Amino acid sequence: MEVSNLEKINSKVLSYGAKLLPVVKNRTNEEIKFLYDFGFREFGENRLEDFKLHESVYNDVKYHFIAPIQSRKLQDITHNFQYIHTISRTKEVDILETIDTNCKYLIQINIDDDPKKNGVKKEKICSFFEYCIDKGIIPNGIMTIPNIDSEPKIVFSNMKKVNDELKIKFGYKGELSMGMSNDYEIALDYGATIVRIGTKLFK
Repeated sequence: MEVSNLEKINSKVLSYGAKLLPVVKNRTNEEIKFLYDFGFREFGENRLEDFKLHESVYNDVKYHFIAPIQSRKLQDITHNFQYIHTISRTKEVDILETIDTNCKYLIQINIDDDPKKNGVKKEKICSFFEYCIDKGIIPNGIMTIPNIDSEPKIVFSNMKKVNDELKIKFGYKGELSMGMSNDYEIALDYGATIVRIGTKLFK
């Protein structure tokens, strides 16, 4: 693990005024300690069970849930994570309405209509936001995971347009979570405020 590589990526992200969110899925305690010692206090995690292992060691860290949601685990997730990036169904919003939590939410957008991925379809985004707000659930932003065959510039450009429209219509914070190890630099050019990087940090 090269500190210089991590420094380079972090400096690039910070130069855009964005946040680097290290993804610690399947990472060893040594690798997570490497990130922690560098100064990171926010991690992205895919599994509730893995979070519970990390949290016992790093209890001053904020955790972002970045994986598809199982409804039966949603309450437990909201009580353990500070952010959820993958809200995409009205059923999830209905559950959130019943939970007393300070967790912040991002809506996952299926911007390129990938049938294999979760997310609100582009044409239904406004109505989904309205549903959230009617339930008292105020989104903090939106996120996307592009199809591997999609052109990142097109995907991220479309996400920026959607986010700008939502900020005008709903006056919300407008966090834009997009970009991973292979395309984060493109995402930054299109206004990403959070980039989720795993593999590239450990090379």
